[in-house]
Amino acid sequence: MRLNFASALLVLAVAATILPPGYPAYVGSYIALVAAILALLIYGWRERAMFRHPTALAMMTAIALVALAVPFVYRGEPDILAPILILPMLSAIALGLLARPAKWVPSPTVFAMICLLAVFIALVGGAHERFVLGVYRPGMGNNPIHYASLAAMAGCLAMVGVVSGKSAWRYLFLLGPVLGLGCAVIADSRGPMLGAMVMSVTGIIVLSIFLWRETLFRIAALITIAVAIGAVAYLVGSGNQRAVSIFHSGLNIFQFTGGSDDIRAALYASAVEILKNSPIVGIGLGQIMVTAQTLFPQQGGVFTLENLHADWANFAAIAGGIGLLAWLLLLAAPLMLLLDSRARQDHPAVLGALLLSTGQLALGISNATFGILPQTMLYAVSLGYFLVRARRLAVAESSAMVI
Repeated sequence: MRLNFASALLVLAVAATILPPGYPAYVGSYIALVAAILALLIYGWRERAMFRHPTALAMMTAIALVALAVPFVYRGEPDILAPILILPMLSAIALGLLARPAKWVPSPTVFAMICLLAVFIALVGGAHERFVLGVYRPGMGNNPIHYASLAAMAGCLAMVGVVSGKSAWRYLFLLGPVLGLGCAVIADSRGPMLGAMVMSVTGIIVLSIFLWRETLFRIAALITIAVAIGAVAYLVGSGNQRAVSIFHSGLNIFQFTGGSDDIRAALYASAVEILKNSPIVGIGLGQIMVTAQTLFPQQGGVFTLENLHADWANFAAIAGGIGLLAWLLLLAAPLMLLLDSRARQDHPAVLGALLLSTGQLALGISNATFGILPQTMLYAVSLGYFLVRARRLAVAESSAMVI
């Protein structure tokens, strides 16, 4: 293994973003931001071709679209912050610059080990808070939804290790989504539970396409599915209402039932109302809660929350249809890696791209994952890692053709 400064920046960003659970995740995100800024300053001009990559273009276009709406909705300084909130996504582009300069890049197995270790630490910490300290909905110093979202994403990304190498031990990486779901259950957070399930199903389907002929995979996949089904059956049988409500709350997110979910219905209904009244540019970040406060004053939460609690709703309010297009571009950015046939032939890159897109979509339906948040950095830095891998594959093939 040959480390140089570029390699160190990449490893530091990946480890600092993925490993720390709970509140320390913010510290790790700031460290990763510093690493990304250094990568941009040192290698930006030399590796400027990176900015023409489809993944980079998707993210830069998304930021530009949100910025484009600002002059039409501007009423004060908070509106200017809208595009700034998604600037952390540029970390993926900055890390992508390291593909050529880095002498060593962590293999998918190493990346998966970091993810598996992260979700294990999160589960142990969350379990300690819940069962030893008696904390209801633990988050290790963070919002329990955010804590569970980070664990779900990291745990499911560990599945990348299953398609890296040939060792039978690689099937242990299937523990990742199980541990991630465990963190979501401990935090009693439905959105991350759903996200972990969606990513797990996506991962199992993709892995089945790649590995179905391997008997050991079929056994490991069946065990994983059985554990997940058993966990869901236990939750339903034990009367865990939040777990049970996963299967029907999605159909009732705009309905007021007199329960605790009415605040969420109010937030989402206000986003729809904003789209009706200003379908193209929305109403701006500074006014994001005004519609909810006006339409649903009986819901006290609308006067204490800072956003609409879901990515699609936030983007719709901030920049209308333009904002929703920006949101879709951010979700599609990992899939842009697969426009290159060389990346499509690389199983870790394919699985990683699909897990990132589907996971961020599932988590963002009922939660805010884009912003100055560890969730955004986890998405951006993981995407940056796979961007580095995809670019190195292209460079390796080009070098082979020259030889």
